[in-house]
Amino acid sequence: MIENIKDFKDRLSKLPNLSVVEEKNKLILNCERLNKSWEIEKSLIDGLIEKLKRKKIKDETILYDEYSYEALVKFETPLPILFRRFFEEDLSKEDPANGIVYELSKPTDEYLLFILDALIESEYWKDIFRFFLLRVIRERTGMEKTEFFEFLSKFLRIYTLKIRSREPMSSDRFSKLATSFLFNLSYNLDIAVIEVRFLHELARSKITRIRRSREIEPPRRIYNPDLVYHYQMAISTDSIPLQFLSFYHVIEHFFYDIYHEDLINTIKAKITSPDFSYKRKRDLENLIKLISQKIKYKDEELLYNEQEALYLTLKKYVRLDNLIAKLREYDESLIEYYQKNKVSFSKGASINFSLSDTENIFRQIADRIYKTRNSIVHSKEGGKPRYVPFRNDKELTMEIPLIRFIAEEIIINTSKVIE
Repeated sequence: MIENIKDFKDRLSKLPNLSVVEEKNKLILNCERLNKSWEIEKSLIDGLIEKLKRKKIKDETILYDEYSYEALVKFETPLPILFRRFFEEDLSKEDPANGIVYELSKPTDEYLLFILDALIESEYWKDIFRFFLLRVIRERTGMEKTEFFEFLSKFLRIYTLKIRSREPMSSDRFSKLATSFLFNLSYNLDIAVIEVRFLHELARSKITRIRRSREIEPPRRIYNPDLVYHYQMAISTDSIPLQFLSFYHVIEHFFYDIYHEDLINTIKAKITSPDFSYKRKRDLENLIKLISQKIKYKDEELLYNEQEALYLTLKKYVRLDNLIAKLREYDESLIEYYQKNKVSFSKGASINFSLSDTENIFRQIADRIYKTRNSIVHSKEGGKPRYVPFRNDKELTMEIPLIRFIAEEIIINTSKVIE
């Protein structure tokens, strides 16, 4: 966190196209790209820093003390248009009986200083600021005479939920009140307003912005359209669970055929084995047992082992060396991450990519993906691991590269050359 004027100056100096000149009582900021400058009194920054020193941080984006709570929020609807339809000014609601005030508005100056510091120190700041800067360049109107923190608020275009309490409260209590207030908004106005707990949520996941070449060649292969539709759904959404499930739909497209092909080959191998005899009752009973283990019927619907089908699909259509190379190219640390970490909310297995037994690696991948998929789809209370929306999004984001590159391998390896 910024501790003094020097820290503030050092942080700002990291931003592209921004220079900082220090004078006796003020800082002068110049942005060449926007052809704009600001003067900031040092006393203003000192005052904000003192306020921040009395605050605590929860997750990566929540600022609080015993009597106040300020959390970053995002609108899953077109923000200023739909929001302004209901409110000409910032939304403020008071609960006098409990001594609590709720406010949904632009962030306070101390919060802007806090989030600016957090963004610059994060691994995402280059992508985020590049995106915001391009938007400001397009929308220069109204920016000419703004003060720095007012400009910063317009630049980042963020809103925060503020809760003030007459009595001291814990951060958990504040968090529950925040969730309840945001639910009331969603319920009554059909506006989805969600707390943003982690910085990566300010920008789309890096995986959705992969660019392999600026030169687009005409297609030389025919791809399965159903797989392409699911793939396009995945890369077009900001929803992390929907991304994961859409990529999973690409993989599961082949489950039925591959599982039954494997079953037929298993039965064929069994009945053509030199030690099998259709005249021996024991051999026929073992064959029936084998088939009954592989497939079952429920309400006239054929059931099969989906995790096994996932493993067989990976084994047939994914080249492990290609998958590892793509993961390393995207982020060298991912291989080690998957090896050292299970998926905490789904209990999905860790993956040891260094094993010599590739079948075992595919089984670990299948376990990780299948259990994670189940935790998203089956969210009932109970003993089974389950995904909690937003709370588990940061961890789920780490699973997107793995399942995306697998889906891409399958789409490509099941395509046909144009003749």
